[in-house]
Amino acid sequence: MSEHQNAPQNPVTQAAALAKAPIGTPEDVQRLLGAIEQIMDALDSVLIEETALLRNGDIKEALDLVEAKNQLSIQYMLLQKSIAANASLVKQLAPQDAELLARRHEMFQSTLQTNLAVIATAKEVSSELVGDINEVIQKGAKAQTYGNAGQAPVQVSQKQGISIDTRS
Repeated sequence: MSEHQNAPQNPVTQAAALAKAPIGTPEDVQRLLGAIEQIMDALDSVLIEETALLRNGDIKEALDLVEAKNQLSIQYMLLQKSIAANASLVKQLAPQDAELLARRHEMFQSTLQTNLAVIATAKEVSSELVGDINEVIQKGAKAQTYGNAGQAPVQVSQKQGISIDTRS
C-alpha cells in the first residue's frame, strides 16, 4: 500500500464516500445512521457552544467555531441526502433506527433554531453598534465654525464613515 492509501481521509471525504456507498444490508444502514448520528452529536455540541458564546458576547470565540461548524454541516448534508435518497430502503432494513433518527432530527432542529435566532440577534446588535459608531463619526465631520464672511462653509469635507453590508 502507498503512503497516500494509509493517510487518514478528510472527514468530509469520508462522509462523501459513505454517502455514495451502496445500501443493501442492515449493516450498511447501521453504518450510515451511526455516522450521521455522530455528526449530529458533534454539530449539536458546536451549535450549543456557539449559542452560549454569542449570548455572552464572546463574538471572537464564537467565530473560531465557524470552520468546525462548516465542516460538520457539509458532512451532515452529504449523509442526509443519502438517507433521503434511500429512505424506503432505510425504513425497510432498519425501521426502528429510522424512527429514532427522525426523533433525533426533531431535537436537533430545536438546537438549530435557537442557534439561528441568537445569530440573528447578534448580527442585528452588531449592525446597530456599528451604525451608532458611524453616526458619531459623521457628527464630528460637520463644521463647528463659521467660514468667510460669517457664513457656514458650503463644502464640508466628510470624514470617512463605516459601511455595513446588510444583504447577508
